[in-house]
Amino acid sequence: MPETVDHLLIACPFTREVWFRLLRRFDWVSLAPNAQSTFFVSWWSTARKQLSKDNRRCLDTLVILTSWLLWKERNDRTFDRQVRTVHDVLARVYDEIVDWFQAGFRCLESVVCKLGRLSGRAIGIV
Repeated sequence: MPETVDHLLIACPFTREVWFRLLRRFDWVSLAPNAQSTFFVSWWSTARKQLSKDNRRCLDTLVILTSWLLWKERNDRTFDRQVRTVHDVLARVYDEIVDWFQAGFRCLESVVCKLGRLSGRAIGIV
């Protein structure tokens, strides 16, 4: 399969698993891309319409943040031959969520609370 942005960000089985586990963690599993999700922008647009306006900013920030880390994972695999597991990628995403929240992205407060993290300390992350 040719590598496209759509494939990398939502169609790749590895990436779909990251999205599924991430969104399940925040009780948004119904928003996760599935096998029929082939276009990133369409998936994102459809997913955000299922949320209240307050939660849309949170989802938008999560999508941008997670997409960036998925891109970095792709580059690590391609150029540095460094491969992480889904669990490892999610740990990086969770750390980044906390960092962004601490940097002022207050829209992430609800997901930071669900992560059980206060001031960057992990409390029972699975």
